[in-house]
Amino acid sequence: MKHFFFILCLLYAILTAAQQPNLYFKKINTGNGLSHNKVNCILQDKRGFTWVGTDDGLNRYDGNNFLIFRNTPGSAAGISGNIITALWEDEKDILWIATSDGGLTRYDYRLPAAQQFKQYKNKPGDKTSIPVNIINALVQDENGFLWLATSGKRVIRFNKQTEKFDEPVTIGTATALALCLDNNKNIWVGRQGGGLLKVHTQSLQLNFDKQYSNLYAKLPHVVVTSLFMDSDKNMWYGSWDKVLYKYNASNGQEEVFQESSSSFLNDEIDGMIEDGQQRLWMAGRYKGLQVYDRKQNQFYNYSFNPAREGTIADNKVNCVFIDGNNNLWVGTDKGISMSNLSQQFTQQFLPGAISSSNSVKIYDFFVDKNKTTWIAASNGIYTKRNTDAVLQHMPVSYKGEKIAVTKFYKDDDGTMYFGTNYSLFRYNTVARAIELLPNTEQDKVMNHIIESRVVSIIRDTINNNPVLVVSPYGHFLAYYDLAEKKWISRLDSSRKIVSSFNLTDNLIRKFHRSNDGGIWLATVKEGLGYWNKRIAPAVQYFKNNPSDISSLANNNVYDMATDSKGNLWVTTNGGGLQYFNTKEKKFTHITSSANLIEGVQTDANGNVWMIAEGNLHRYNPATGIYTSFELPDIEKSGGVKGYIYKDDEGQLYVSGDNYFIAVQPETIKENVEQPVVILTDFKVFNKSFSHLLFEKKIALKYNQNFFTIEFAAPFYSGSERIHFSYMLEGVDKEWVDAGARNFASYPNTGNGSFVFKVRASVGNGKWTEKISAIRIEVVPPFWKTWWFYTLCALLVATTAYLIYRYRVNELLKRQAMRNKIAQDLHDNVGSTLSSISVYSQVAQIQSKNGNVNELNEVLDKIGNTSNDMISEMNDIVWAINPRNDSMEKIIQRMESFARPLAAARNIQFDLQYDKSVHTLQLDMDGRKNFYLIFKEAINNAIKYSGTSALVVELQIANNKLVLEVKDYGVGFNPGNEMKGNRATLSGNGLHNMYKRANEMRGELQIDSQPGKGTTILLQMPL
Repeated sequence: MKHFFFILCLLYAILTAAQQPNLYFKKINTGNGLSHNKVNCILQDKRGFTWVGTDDGLNRYDGNNFLIFRNTPGSAAGISGNIITALWEDEKDILWIATSDGGLTRYDYRLPAAQQFKQYKNKPGDKTSIPVNIINALVQDENGFLWLATSGKRVIRFNKQTEKFDEPVTIGTATALALCLDNNKNIWVGRQGGGLLKVHTQSLQLNFDKQYSNLYAKLPHVVVTSLFMDSDKNMWYGSWDKVLYKYNASNGQEEVFQESSSSFLNDEIDGMIEDGQQRLWMAGRYKGLQVYDRKQNQFYNYSFNPAREGTIADNKVNCVFIDGNNNLWVGTDKGISMSNLSQQFTQQFLPGAISSSNSVKIYDFFVDKNKTTWIAASNGIYTKRNTDAVLQHMPVSYKGEKIAVTKFYKDDDGTMYFGTNYSLFRYNTVARAIELLPNTEQDKVMNHIIESRVVSIIRDTINNNPVLVVSPYGHFLAYYDLAEKKWISRLDSSRKIVSSFNLTDNLIRKFHRSNDGGIWLATVKEGLGYWNKRIAPAVQYFKNNPSDISSLANNNVYDMATDSKGNLWVTTNGGGLQYFNTKEKKFTHITSSANLIEGVQTDANGNVWMIAEGNLHRYNPATGIYTSFELPDIEKSGGVKGYIYKDDEGQLYVSGDNYFIAVQPETIKENVEQPVVILTDFKVFNKSFSHLLFEKKIALKYNQNFFTIEFAAPFYSGSERIHFSYMLEGVDKEWVDAGARNFASYPNTGNGSFVFKVRASVGNGKWTEKISAIRIEVVPPFWKTWWFYTLCALLVATTAYLIYRYRVNELLKRQAMRNKIAQDLHDNVGSTLSSISVYSQVAQIQSKNGNVNELNEVLDKIGNTSNDMISEMNDIVWAINPRNDSMEKIIQRMESFARPLAAARNIQFDLQYDKSVHTLQLDMDGRKNFYLIFKEAINNAIKYSGTSALVVELQIANNKLVLEVKDYGVGFNPGNEMKGNRATLSGNGLHNMYKRANEMRGELQIDSQPGKGTTILLQMPL
């Protein structure tokens, strides 16, 4: 008998250990943005994006948004086909895309947008192209070669370096369906007819069973549809004969799994994957998802059930995939079904609840000292002992009427009470029956409660008698006097509890005992009530006051719980979570909480647990982090609702229709994975420049400062959507909350250097520590650059300096002019006046001496000298007059001077000049010196040459003004210094002519010989 009991216990332990995981699948289909519901392959890349190949395009999924790639006929800028059959990411992060309608595609996201995709399609007549466009499977060997299973060309090998294709297999059936690389460098090929083929990747040696050459032979796995090597190097394969095969690597034997020998459901397996617990997950073509637990040698099946919400989307499963976060992805003909294999919450259904059309509501829990769990439900009571695997149902009735049990209460004396929709009952543990409290039938409220139920029970003392205070919801409150054995309710005319207790709301949800012995009331309309009977038996209410931010946010209070400091956590239906300081009587609203919150409890670590929006929520007061945990809801009943029960060991219980979930708070782990934000595209005026994101800095021209940055944060855990916030340093003063929007646009940043930063949150109020950033520099136009400003400053400074120097030079010129005029006046006028003064004294002497002839001679000299002085003064005034700058004025003066003098001596005067000379402008010094040289030459010729003709020529030659004065007189020797009669009264002799020519930077030549006349040549540079 002992051995029999031991065997039963052992069998029970095995069955319990091998229970099928209760997975809840979330559906993703075209309604969520998927391009097509028929999913053929799934892969997660190294960045975290999930790639989904469908019958109509390739999808990149980040947990929130889909980016769809489709083939455009005639374009080489996208994928080569739309029916995606296989995906492979190589060691260089390049994605290889196999299609059944367009060959092979290479995708590198780091290249410019127009170059990211490269197509390899069959081109008729081109032997270097891929031989066939229909690819069924894809795998890479240890040397980096890609192997393609095709329809029509068996197996093709592709060299990624040379981009050349070859055909290692040229015999056997023309269609290959599956590929897998083993640890011996063999490519296993599953063929459509012909069974298995092995190709050695180095020697290209073929290995196959020749008996499969007869395609009509009755052999196993003639058509192999899938291949997979597990962690023990065993090779698994599915086939058209709907049997699962395993090649045992340890003994080289083939094992068969089918319904006759195991619990495997005969089906054609199209894909396989292994999880961390050595469970093999298999995609069945007709019977859904099958799982083989290799450790337990046990098969499970997950199939589509239209009556249940959390089942897989369809029984035709095409592929399975497990990502890095232990999420299971199931590709079907009706979209993706996704479940986390590490889910922390498990629904425990009431017996028969799933098959029943009537939903059972759960109101309360109680765990006794024997670890038996009691569940109060709308159809009675359910119990489960700690060692039981299933729940026991106990219907409850009174006088033939079925009763809903709505509240448990264990009194201090050990008595168990049941609150129901009929009244409050005492539970007789011996008779296992319920009984009304004495005299209940005399109370019109508590005897068969009208359209209500008992929702809360608490023990207290009123008038020194022990009482049980209950809330028959909708009837204020009632209490049972245990000493007098009678009910006191709202209809008691002598006690008048409604007015005496100041009960202003008939809807009381809950009683809660505070540390000071008082009772807190959760009411629907009057907020939070406090009943302190030590002061007066009256209830004080704390309600919402719009003008007071420290008041209750909403008067519809649902539940409350006391923390370690004696303060209250209060949930409201409309105002979220409130923290109430019982000493200061002030409320603090937890802004990150949901608005509609129901039950609340605290755990041993001070965390606050709540029910809101059908899920379980947690708030950590120490960190301020608010987390929402998505709970499974297989029946789609609306999730958990009502109150949270906490047993003596701190375990929490929450419930929904037909089920409950037991939660051990210490074991519930918040998803510590932080989403990493990836910059996915950079657009300038809506044109993609995504390759710039991989540069250290993005440099833009000044007219490119209208750009958009797109980003994503691959994250697949939880129900919350990813939230983003971003900042462009230099433009944004603080973080911009983008919500779920995954792009940021800047229409006009101006010029300068900026840093774009972006971070993500999973909706729990906590932002990721890792911030993604990119430096952007908008280069200003050259007229706004520092060097241009410097150049302009230098130019302005140089211009100002030149203007300054010009003004100084002009002042110096004026000063020099003044000095020159003064010198000329001093030299010419002064000396002339001195001569006149001397001649005047001589004249006086001659007059006294009576020398008339000498006197007349002296007076003639005085007259001539005065005339010369007047002429000199006239020349000086004429030279400084700016109206005489033109050469035309100079020529006029030259002619008006020379022609009368020549005529007076009967000398023929001829002035010749080019018309181009008229356009010249000479400055004052040049004009004066030029004219005086001319005048000196004319004077000398008329006075001393004895010529009969005088010729003057003016012309421009070699950018010089050339003056030639020629006479035909007696001539002279220029080498001898002319004195006496060759000197004029003003002192302008040959020496002055040379001096003036030097001042003009000109050249003066005098060509003369005695008896041969004189030619004076002046060349003045222009």
